[in-house]
Amino acid sequence: MSKRVFLNLEQRIEVLRQYENGKSAKKLAELFNFGRTQINKVIKEKDFILKEYEDFKFRSVKRMRHEKYVDINEVVLEWFKTVRAKKIPVSGPMIQHKAKELADPLRIANLSSSNG
Repeated sequence: MSKRVFLNLEQRIEVLRQYENGKSAKKLAELFNFGRTQINKVIKEKDFILKEYEDFKFRSVKRMRHEKYVDINEVVLEWFKTVRAKKIPVSGPMIQHKAKELADPLRIANLSSSNG
């Protein structure tokens, strides 16, 4: 069984550049030691990858994780900053409880908060 290989963002951009210059998915798979199916996925997600490349700061990261609830995270962060500015100690369970409390006005159903 072969080991799975992950391309970082810069490598994916390079795959796209070489694909646009006429290299086939098969040649790119050989060149990058990467599966042809995965090369095709990079080509298919071209617009998304280019946008990430423009926006993303850490280009050597191999996996980009996206927050599911960006709105709630921003609201909870602001609440956290306000509470800490008042020198009130805050625990993880307090933050989770506040996130669930703030999810209702934002119409986020079935929020499961994590320690992250």
